[in-house]
Amino acid sequence: MNENKILVVDDEENIIKAIRRTFIDDAVEIVGATSGAEGLKMLAKDDDIDLVISDYKMPQMNGIEFLSRVQHDFPNVLTIILTAYGDIETAMQAINEVGAYKFILKPWNDSELRITVKRALELDKILKERNLLQRTVKRQDIVLKAMEKKYPGISEVEYDEDGNRIFKLK
Repeated sequence: MNENKILVVDDEENIIKAIRRTFIDDAVEIVGATSGAEGLKMLAKDDDIDLVISDYKMPQMNGIEFLSRVQHDFPNVLTIILTAYGDIETAMQAINEVGAYKFILKPWNDSELRITVKRALELDKILKERNLLQRTVKRQDIVLKAMEKKYPGISEVEYDEDGNRIFKLK
């Protein structure tokens, strides 16, 4: 089974250990960082990280600042913010401003956290597949245009009932 990698960023090592225990039976690898700066370094050197779970209240760089940097520097990594200090303003900021997938309150329910992470990882897989398909279509479009330029009239473009282009080679 493919193993997903999750980076947990929390200044309390016990939280990282607790999350690691929560996912002990799942096909995920939990790596931990005890600060936002350490988390950014780990993301920079490990492009296999699929999801980041970050605490909100940390010294030096809070979770919103950290996730803002993650969104800017690693836009393809989904994020979840975890906090004991939940208010609607912080939740709105986490979701609307830094694109967090979810906002979870401490103490969390293990089952709900596992379901949330599972859904986030499923979304991550879908987004990666979509991006791959988009790149494939762009490459194929370039090849087709080059062929059409070299051999005018080699292809015919039609549209289906949904407006999708259908290319036919003659």
